[in-house]
Amino acid sequence: MSSQLHPGRRVLWTPLSVAWAPPSASAVFCCEAMTQALAFDCDQHADPFECADGLMVYNEVLDEFGLPVHDGGASYVLIAFCPWCGTRLPESQRDRWFDEVEAAGYTDDTLPPEYLSATWRHRR
Repeated sequence: MSSQLHPGRRVLWTPLSVAWAPPSASAVFCCEAMTQALAFDCDQHADPFECADGLMVYNEVLDEFGLPVHDGGASYVLIAFCPWCGTRLPESQRDRWFDEVEAAGYTDDTLPPEYLSATWRHRR
């Protein structure tokens, strides 16, 4: 859907009713600049979507990186390469997440906790 609204860009939002959280301690990033950008810390705003200084977000559930759209929501433009070092970022697991959730017949009300974290990506 977002590709139809914004040709050539993927504007996405988190499909979960889970509040934004910084990356876990187990998350590893390509360079120090990326790590610093994702270490959001603002005294005036609760998350990077509210703060004009929030440059980047990492959705750990879906393993995707994005540039926040500062429009009052939690949308971001998906990126494929690190803006600082040029490293190719991991392929988003968004489609896989939706496929697995749909195949299992889960709804927002019945999602097991593993689908609200990166845990679901690491099993098998």
